[in-house]
Amino acid sequence: MNKSTKTVIVIIGILSILAGIYGFFTNAESTVTYSGIFIGVVLLGSLFINKNGLDKS
Repeated sequence: MNKSTKTVIVIIGILSILAGIYGFFTNAESTVTYSGIFIGVVLLGSLFINKNGLDKS
């Protein structure tokens, strides 16, 4: 994966987590809040797993 692709995924992941946290404090719908945080964690986690070579493909 290119460095620019990783950077974009990290930015999207962080923005997704921040949007979920913002939604939590502004009393947004809970499914929107939790899904935003979940998507951000999954994106960042997928980069971490791929970086450490746990991806067998």
